[in-house]
Amino acid sequence: MTEKEQIRSLLKQAEMYRSQGLLAEAKMSYLKAVRIVKKSGTLAGNKDIIRAIAKRIRGIEKEIKEINEDEGKPELTPEVQALITKLFAFSKDHETAAIEGAVALAKFGQYDKALVEFKRLLQLGVLPLVAAKNILRCYLSLSSPESAVNQLKLWISENAFSSRYLVNLHNFLGDLFEKRGIDMELPEVAVQPSDNDSSPDKEMEILDISLVSIKLDNGPRKGAVMEYDVNFQTGNTISIMIPADQKDIIEALKPGTRLPEMQCYSLLAVFNGSGTVSGLNRIASGPKKGNYTLDVTINGS
Repeated sequence: MTEKEQIRSLLKQAEMYRSQGLLAEAKMSYLKAVRIVKKSGTLAGNKDIIRAIAKRIRGIEKEIKEINEDEGKPELTPEVQALITKLFAFSKDHETAAIEGAVALAKFGQYDKALVEFKRLLQLGVLPLVAAKNILRCYLSLSSPESAVNQLKLWISENAFSSRYLVNLHNFLGDLFEKRGIDMELPEVAVQPSDNDSSPDKEMEILDISLVSIKLDNGPRKGAVMEYDVNFQTGNTISIMIPADQKDIIEALKPGTRLPEMQCYSLLAVFNGSGTVSGLNRIASGPKKGNYTLDVTINGS
């Protein structure tokens, strides 16, 4: 595919996303097109193309701002948010339960509230690596990769973690960026000899999944393979987002549905597995309002 064909494809993709109300995804496609133009040896000097795409990006940003202003006040009251946090904390382990409670807020589209909760848990030292990764995930869910990078820079400058953890966070964010087509430079992490510890660490042993492909076993799209970014993860349960207009897929993935053919992508490996749909929630407020978060518990390979 030539550069011009790539750009046309990305612009068409962006318009499709925009027509479906997937504004963050549309903006990302436009940004990818701009990067191709700027890196091109033949198109980089064509300012008209860049200006035209930049105009569309500004239009997207204006729409996102208007939505955030209209829906800035969450529809869920503080009491309901507290109830969600409590009801969805299933784990017997106190620390893991606290993380699950914060993740539950994110599943209902309460990303700002979840972000505050993850930062509180991080300050308390509750599963710090897991909390930090979810902070980065929240920023991406808020369509703010810049904030994720700035947060990582802050942790590095403050020596908030051991270099072992910082390297893990650096690689984790880099993997998320790569899977989502985000082209941003990450700060370097200097490894300290004193942190070169290979002893077991339950947080380091968690296999972070960034992308999953699911083969549908029923419904009108039976046999189709759908690919989704993983928004959040607690243990072996991942959460993905399904657009509201994909109702046929939502119907085919009701809670309890077995998924015998899955492929999971992580920084360390790509592996085949199976899973079970363990939860389905409709987002009631915020920029992702109307979409669904689907929980899938991975049973193994």
